[in-house]
Amino acid sequence: MNNETSQLDLAEFLAESYFPNDAVQPLEIAERNGITFCAGHYEDAFDGLLELSADRFHIYLNSDRLGNPNGRRARFTTAHELGHYFIDDHRNALISGAGSHPSFTEFVTDSIIERQADEFAATLLMPPKRFRSTAKRMDASLESIALIADLFQTSIMSTAIRYARSDIASVAVLFWAESERRWCWSSSDVWKITQNKAHKLTSCVPEGSVTQSLLESTTNFTATERGSTLSQWFPFVSAGSARDKICREEAIQLGTFGVLTLLEVY
Repeated sequence: MNNETSQLDLAEFLAESYFPNDAVQPLEIAERNGITFCAGHYEDAFDGLLELSADRFHIYLNSDRLGNPNGRRARFTTAHELGHYFIDDHRNALISGAGSHPSFTEFVTDSIIERQADEFAATLLMPPKRFRSTAKRMDASLESIALIADLFQTSIMSTAIRYARSDIASVAVLFWAESERRWCWSSSDVWKITQNKAHKLTSCVPEGSVTQSLLESTTNFTATERGSTLSQWFPFVSAGSARDKICREEAIQLGTFGVLTLLEVY
């Protein structure tokens, strides 16, 4: 078992130990492990931060970026900071004197330790076995992902990533913000075709696509769908080739955060 697998196994173990039948409550896990927390106004300095002071661990949550400390983005950020606490290398670094560092969560950074904490958070809030059992009963759609998010009390973004990576259906999910694609995740079969190398700039989003319409719209939480092909989204897939699969595009605008695209591949 590699170190990353053991970290995720620990996250699932904690979820099933503390909340075997209910949505995981990360603030309660923090309390039960002697970790204090508070929410404050820190502008754009961080989403969350784990600090060790006087032999006590403390989590700071940034209300300016997360809103309600019991809201879904804050729940993910709390779980992320718990990752920094429960992952031995992260906790030991703080104990040995390494300074606290600001965290920006939900897979928006390429930092290895931040990605590890994001993975931990996603597994803690959406335990894989429980998640797959729930998701397999639904179709591959943004409506289903939103329903799953409600059940697990998670954000649509983190739920969409977990859905894609669970190989429940042949899908890719892409998130666009501030004129560029921030990330792309897909099921393993779609990854073999695309390697997640979607267009980087929003200016390259397919003309007439739902995603393009929403990127130019001010209407929040609008979801709709349209036919498409992989080559329109992934420049390394040749148009008309055997790899150029037909796909169904859905998109939703996430308020001021950006646009989420779901491609179901046939």
